[in-house]
Amino acid sequence: MNQIIEHLEITGLSHDGRGIAHIDGKTCFVTDAVPGDIVSAKIINDERNFAEANLIKVQTPSENRTEPFCDKYSECGGCQLQHLSVSAQRHWKAQNFFTQLKQQLNTENCQFTDTLTSHDQAYRRRARLALEIDKKDKQARLGFRKAQDNRLVDIEHCPILSNALNSEIKKSRPELLKTASRKNREFTIVEADNGVFGFSESQQTPNYQIQPAGQKALTIEFPSNGFIQVNADINQQMITQSIEWLDVSAKDSVIDFFSGVGNFTLPLAQVSKKAIGIEGLDALVESANRNAQLNQLDNCEFYKADLFKSLEHFEWFREAKYDRVLLDPGRLGAQELCEQLGKLEAQKIVYVSCDASTLIRDCKLLQKQGYVLKKACFMDMFAHTTHGETMVLLEKIKKQKQKKAKRLENKKRIFKF
Repeated sequence: MNQIIEHLEITGLSHDGRGIAHIDGKTCFVTDAVPGDIVSAKIINDERNFAEANLIKVQTPSENRTEPFCDKYSECGGCQLQHLSVSAQRHWKAQNFFTQLKQQLNTENCQFTDTLTSHDQAYRRRARLALEIDKKDKQARLGFRKAQDNRLVDIEHCPILSNALNSEIKKSRPELLKTASRKNREFTIVEADNGVFGFSESQQTPNYQIQPAGQKALTIEFPSNGFIQVNADINQQMITQSIEWLDVSAKDSVIDFFSGVGNFTLPLAQVSKKAIGIEGLDALVESANRNAQLNQLDNCEFYKADLFKSLEHFEWFREAKYDRVLLDPGRLGAQELCEQLGKLEAQKIVYVSCDASTLIRDCKLLQKQGYVLKKACFMDMFAHTTHGETMVLLEKIKKQKQKKAKRLENKKRIFKF
C-alpha cells in the first residue's frame, strides 16, 4: 500500500473515467490519468485482481490530454473528462460500450455504427441546481455539488449549460441568494422553445420542437419539472435514427414503452399506421395525449401502466399486434418488460438506454426469446462526463433459424462438458 510506481503507461479509459494501466499483469485504475500518458502514481488500494492509484505526476502527457476550459472543473462534480480531448472521450466511451456488448452478448451479426455527436459546450438545456447556506463558512451558494463531498460549488456561469440557462442564472442569482438558508433547496431549470422555466412560476406550458428527416415539425409540451433529454441536438438525431432503424412503414403498428410526453411516439405516429405510448405516470400520459391532439395525430394514443409488472391483463398488450417496438427506460432498465416482449412477436425492437449494464442484461432476455443484435450505437449526449446514451436494434429470427441456433448452442454445451 502507498507504493509509488514510476513510468506507468496508461493504455485505456475505464467506464468511470480513470486511466487504465497494467502492473505485473494486474489492471490498475489511475485517477485523473488519460490514455497515452506516462505517469507516476501512488497505489492506494491493492486487491487480488486489480489495483487503484492516485496520480502523482504526469511525466509525459498524452497527445489527447487537454487543459480544462472551466475554472470550476477541479472542484465541481458535474464534469469528469475535461482533461481529455472530446474526440478521445467519444472514442473511449463508445469503445467501452461496444466491448461490453461483445463480451456479454452474441454480436456476430451486429453492425457497430458511428457515434452521434453535437457541440460539446453550451449544449445542456436542463440542469438541477441547489441553493443553501454552507454549514462551515456560512456563505450562501447557488450551484452544483462538489466531486468529493456534498458541499456546493458556487456557480455564476457554466460553459456546459446553454446560453439561455446561463442568462437566467445571472438574472435570478442575486435574489435567490438572499433567500438561502441552511435547508437545501433544489431547482430544475430548463430551456424550452418558449422560454426558460424553473426559478419562478409561469402561466405558460414549456414546449420544444422536433423534426425528424422528411417529416413535419412537431411541437411537444412537457411539465416544467418533468424529464426531457438534456441535449436537443442529440435528441433530434436519436429520434431520426430510431425511425430509420425500425424501418417503419404506413402499414406498421408501433408501441413505445416508457414513452414520457411522446418524444419518440409522436414522430413514429407520423410514419406508421398506429402508434401506442405506454407510461407509468398519469401526468405524463395526460401531457402525451394532449400532444397528440396538438399535433393532429389521430392514430396515436397513450396509456398508463406499471412497466415493472405483468402486462397480460391489458387489452393493448394481450390482443393487439405490433410490428415494431421502441423502449427508452431509465437507469433501472426494463427487465420485467423484456421478459414479456417476445409475446408481442414484433419484427424489430429499438432499445435506447443511458445505462449500458441494464441494457445488456435486458438484451440477454430478448436474445433468449429469438432476437438477434443487428446494430449498436453510442451517442455522446453528455460531453465531458463519463455518461452517455446508447441505442441497439434487435430483430426477430425466423423459427427455422431459431431452431438451428438452438441446436448449435446445445452442441457447444455438449462439447464444453
